[in-house]
Amino acid sequence: MARTQQIHAGEGTHPPTTRPDWPRLGSRIRTAREKLAIPLADLVSRAHVGEFTLRQVEAGEEDPGLRVIEILDSEFGAEGVLVDAWAQVYISHHVRAGSRVDQLHREAGQIRAFAPLVIPEHFQTESYTRALDRAERPLEPNYLVRDRPRLPRLMAGGSGPPFHCLVLDEAALHRTVESAETTRDQLAHLRRLARASYITVHVIPSGTPHHPGLRGAFWTLSFSPRHALAYTPHPRGPGHLVTDATHIKGYVDLFATLQGAALPADASLRLLDRTIDQTAQTRPAITTGNTATTADAAAPYAFDTAARAAAD
Repeated sequence: MARTQQIHAGEGTHPPTTRPDWPRLGSRIRTAREKLAIPLADLVSRAHVGEFTLRQVEAGEEDPGLRVIEILDSEFGAEGVLVDAWAQVYISHHVRAGSRVDQLHREAGQIRAFAPLVIPEHFQTESYTRALDRAERPLEPNYLVRDRPRLPRLMAGGSGPPFHCLVLDEAALHRTVESAETTRDQLAHLRRLARASYITVHVIPSGTPHHPGLRGAFWTLSFSPRHALAYTPHPRGPGHLVTDATHIKGYVDLFATLQGAALPADASLRLLDRTIDQTAQTRPAITTGNTATTADAAAPYAFDTAARAAAD
C-alpha cells in the first residue's frame, strides 16, 4: 500500500510518487488563468492559498484539493468543468495508487451510506465500535484492529463538506450491542448527528416489505456531479472500492430507491426519539458468551403499528 502525505493546497492526500495526472490538470488551470489575464498574485488573495502552492498546482506538482479547485472554478467561470476535471484525476490517481477509502473520503463532497444491520462506523461512538470489535474478534485486543479503514467520527458540532446522508433499517436501532447503556449512548449520539446541518438520517421502518438493500451495507462517495465511487465495507480488511462506472451508477440508483423507501428525516428523528426511550428494556446483547431465549430475541423486532402510524 502506497504511503500518503498531507499536501498544502487542500485536505487531500496523494502518494509521494507516480503522479502522472496532475500535470495535465495543472496545465489546464494555468491556461484558463492566462486566457482571462488574471495575475497569479490576484488569484492568491481570492483563493486564500500561497503563491508557491498555486505555482506547484499549475506545474502539476500538487493536488489543489476540492476547496481550492472549487474557488478556481468559480473565479474562471468554468461552471463546474474544472471541478469535474479535478475529480476525474483525483479518483484515477488514488485508484492506481491503491488508496483505501479512508484516504479518499476527505475530499468527497457528499458521502451516502446504507446500513441494514448496525450503525456504520463513522456514525459510531467509541464504545459502540469497541463493542463490535470485541464481538467480531474476541481474541484480538481493540488496539490491534488496524486492518479495517476507520473514518473520523462525525461530530454534531461539525460542518460539511463532506455532507452525509445515512439510510438504515430500523432493526439496526433495536439491536442491542453489548449492553443497553452502550446502545442508548450510541442512539443518543446518532440523534445529535441527525440534527446537525450537514447530516441527514432516514430510517426504513421494520414493517416495510422486501426492499433491494437486504444484501448488505454500501456507501457512495461523490467528488463532483459526474464523478463518484462506491464502497462496500467488510468485517476484515480494507473493504472494496467500486470503480466501474456502470456499477457505481447502480449503487447510486439503489441508494435513491432505499431513501425513497425510508421515512422522511423529521419522521425518522421522531422514531429515533421513541427508540431511545425504549432502550431501558432488557434486550439480547451482541457480545461473546451472552445468550438469550428465542422469545427475548424476537421481542425487540415486533412491529408496533401505532408507533409506525405516528412516525408516518
